[in-house]
Amino acid sequence: MSSSLDSLYDLRKKFIVIGLTGRLGSGCSTTAEILSNHSFDECKFPLPEADASNMNEYRKYKIAYNYLQENWQKFEVIHASEVITAYLLQKPLKDLEMFLKKTYGDKTENINTILKNIRNEFNKLSERVKLCFQELGYPVQLKNQPVKNEEVVSELFVTKKLLRNFTQKIRDAFSNLQITDQYHPYQYFGDNIRKTGDPYRNDSPDPKNSYIIAEFIRRLISKIRKTHQEKSYRFVIDSIRNSMEARFFKERYSSFYLFAINTEEEDRINRQSRYFKHESIKALDQEYTKNLSTEQRLYNQDIQTCIQNADIYLANPNCSKEYGDSYRVLKMSLVRYLALILHPGLITPTPEERSMQIAYTAKYNSGCISRQVGAVITDASFSIKAVGWNNTAQGQTPCLLRNVNDLIHNSDESAFSKYEKQDQLFRDLMEETFNGKGNSLNGRNLSFCFKDAKNCIDHTKNQVHTRSLHAEENAMLQISKYGGIKLQAGYLFTTASPCELCSKKAYQLGIKRIFYIDPYPGIANEHILTSGMKEHRPETKLFVGAIGRAYHQLFQPFMPYKDELKTLIQFDYDSSFVKVMKKGDAELRQKRIDELNKKKEKIEQELEALKEKTDT
Repeated sequence: MSSSLDSLYDLRKKFIVIGLTGRLGSGCSTTAEILSNHSFDECKFPLPEADASNMNEYRKYKIAYNYLQENWQKFEVIHASEVITAYLLQKPLKDLEMFLKKTYGDKTENINTILKNIRNEFNKLSERVKLCFQELGYPVQLKNQPVKNEEVVSELFVTKKLLRNFTQKIRDAFSNLQITDQYHPYQYFGDNIRKTGDPYRNDSPDPKNSYIIAEFIRRLISKIRKTHQEKSYRFVIDSIRNSMEARFFKERYSSFYLFAINTEEEDRINRQSRYFKHESIKALDQEYTKNLSTEQRLYNQDIQTCIQNADIYLANPNCSKEYGDSYRVLKMSLVRYLALILHPGLITPTPEERSMQIAYTAKYNSGCISRQVGAVITDASFSIKAVGWNNTAQGQTPCLLRNVNDLIHNSDESAFSKYEKQDQLFRDLMEETFNGKGNSLNGRNLSFCFKDAKNCIDHTKNQVHTRSLHAEENAMLQISKYGGIKLQAGYLFTTASPCELCSKKAYQLGIKRIFYIDPYPGIANEHILTSGMKEHRPETKLFVGAIGRAYHQLFQPFMPYKDELKTLIQFDYDSSFVKVMKKGDAELRQKRIDELNKKKEKIEQELEALKEKTDT
């Protein structure tokens, strides 16, 4: 039976794929490096230490630590940058030269140095990479058709890591360009590959290329598994920066988990300052803050959406001052979630996880067509007092359920406001924009965002025109609506950090701490939450934990833990009880014999005394 149980968990242990995402300097590469260690001891995970303030969390970590120690296996790292390098090597070196001179024409001397340093190795690896593409099933024209060599894939990516070393050499060479006004060439190459299939072409996008890098990695993973025929394989992809690629792996592998690594801005900048100047860091961060169109999300780096769609969130603060290990918190989180991936239900969620999971689930009640947000308010003991999501006031119709044609043709009157029905300019805008457009929706509802239309008319970007209450605001109002309760020193959980208005309300309510997943654009933290008397300020904290589908996958056990233990060690209370009773019976008999012997001895002493008395 124990072997059958092992087989059940082997489904998880045999194949795991972890994707890493996060802003530049957040710690993705550090995480990949930790996971690539051959032994558990090499990882230098923090030892379990008793914490009097929270003994249960200490016990959870101890259980996870012990389990992972017994079940450690290194992860094979696949760097997305290596795949980009492979696509560069498919093209002539002259194409790279033309790109560099066109983009950085004022740095001719640096460009010539770069080309000189990489030329020999570039030409040497080019044919091997083309053969690798052929081995992965891509149609490739080779100068000399060689005999198939399955080892070429391993040499490039696994055993000799030829592409990893060459990629680092190119990136080091690019650092000589001292980029300040454009983002890194590898960002440009990756965007172009997803857009056109060519690292240098930046013309009309073809949607079929959106998954091109992800599909290469999928084929690579499949080839490595077949070539090496290991009993189990664990992969980590460093790093995923396009949301469509994240979606690809989620749909392809049930064993895929997207880890979002977050860190405080000061720590992130300090870590990057070792490699880039401050101006360069700002330039490289452009892709995070850039407002992308729907089409651009198909091929551009879209780290913000990747973070929003992550399964597990890890914090990576600098812990060197307190503990002497900069990555202590990150490593402890890795212990917890790797153990849970291998053995679901091994430990239970944290109070923060269960609260945020409810907020995360609540957001799907939102009828907002722009962004869905969920919120939960708890007291100081994490007891939930209110749940909210961004939606219209009760009795009004959410945007998702409204149809432009109903407005244009004056049907479903209660779904629309007096302004929408009577303002002629607004109606003309709706008709000009949407009339006759519903035929291409394949049955989808023709909804619209009132705020966008009104701001277009007013030539502004005013947030006050939104029809929905914010999720945090809605949760606060639920308490007023259905019965007041003290919230001071409580916690606010929100899937997006609160805006200025909701921050002011949280401040006024005396909320102690605000947990959030996705930073909301604005100045709420700098302008509202960090002002005033320090003892009154709500603390903001990036959420750490599993969310969404991962929450269920990690915390739902395959079977009750009692049954698992019984199967593994074959314990049986009934047979043990019989043995205990038999042992008890023998002890009882001996005890009775001892008692009778004592009585016998006492009687004999009394008889002896009577005889002596009689004789006298």
